[in-house]
Amino acid sequence: MDTPRSGSGRHKSSAGPGSEEEVGGNSRQRHNRHGRDGGGAAAAGSLERRMEELEKELARERQENARLLKAHQDKDDLIGKLKEEIDLLNRDLDDIEDENEQLKQENKTLLKVVGQLTR
Repeated sequence: MDTPRSGSGRHKSSAGPGSEEEVGGNSRQRHNRHGRDGGGAAAAGSLERRMEELEKELARERQENARLLKAHQDKDDLIGKLKEEIDLLNRDLDDIEDENEQLKQENKTLLKVVGQLTR
């Protein structure tokens, strides 16, 4: 006898072809199979709830990941800009140090001239 769980006749009824059970009975048969097993339905409901919870958690984690990636990219951009600014400031510092050295030399020369004029 074919049962709903037997090999090749898995979802077929034992009734002949064209019978009401074969035409519209598959959904009823599936419903009846789940309906008889109340504990299985509760377990399936529990699994569905768990699956929904996990999907929500996954969505939250993906949002958090996207937020963190954006924050990381923003910080990388800021680091790049700050490095450029540091390079510019270092060049300015070099120029100012050179100018300061030049002014020191000019000051020495002027002090010598002033010293010679006051003698």
